[in-house]
Amino acid sequence: MKHVRVAAIIIHQNKLLLHTSHNENYWTLPGGGVENELTKDGLKREMKEELGEEVIIDELKIIAENRFVHNGKEIDSIEFYYKANLLPDSALVELKSFKKTEAFGQYGEEPYELLFKWFDVSELKEISILPAFLEAELTQLSSSKIKHIHQ
Repeated sequence: MKHVRVAAIIIHQNKLLLHTSHNENYWTLPGGGVENELTKDGLKREMKEELGEEVIIDELKIIAENRFVHNGKEIDSIEFYYKANLLPDSALVELKSFKKTEAFGQYGEEPYELLFKWFDVSELKEISILPAFLEAELTQLSSSKIKHIHQ
């Protein structure tokens, strides 16, 4: 069965919001699994869970069919990447980095801490970001096209 995942592309003043957890050596976009809901609704819920605040979901930018191994388990997923914005009064844009607790762990995991950090879009090649296609795709987002990636 395919895992359906959503993620937010949040860029503020040419800085992209990414997160990692204490046991990972890579960064990724905030998001998570869809739970019997529309993808936009799932992303709104995930951002409320992960960031602790509402976000504005904009247009769909990337659809990816992705297969990978996570914690020794093969995952077959379809992923929806939306451009999103924090609300104008969000204090998160003022922080270089911040920590939040993910209370609803994936795949039966216990709650865990996420480290969020703003990265300059031009410096993404200097960090490990997953899925790997994001490094290139996030620097060349088209305003009108949806990119379909399958790997």
